[in-house]
Amino acid sequence: MTAMTPVPDEDHPLIIAWNAYQASDDFDNSRKWMMHPDRQHQLGSLWAVFMAGWLAATEQARGLHEQVSPASDLERIHNAPGAGAMAAVIQYRDLIAKLRP
Repeated sequence: MTAMTPVPDEDHPLIIAWNAYQASDDFDNSRKWMMHPDRQHQLGSLWAVFMAGWLAATEQARGLHEQVSPASDLERIHNAPGAGAMAAVIQYRDLIAKLRP
């Protein structure tokens, strides 16, 4: 995804998070400081917005963890410890890919 990527549909998790962030006091505060003539205030504002995105992504990743089974059927049925690791990696990959616009 780049800055030139079309905006996803309104039911996409990225847009839902963006709309929620725009409705927050943090967004209003960052917007206010972004318009300040001092570059340091502008950079601080951009940092705050970046951090909001970082924290939202971290929280979303934490939620994905709850959806992934760490054990494959092979591991559970045949009592083969560690056999589910690659299955979990693939499942994470597929869940993350679904989140991208």
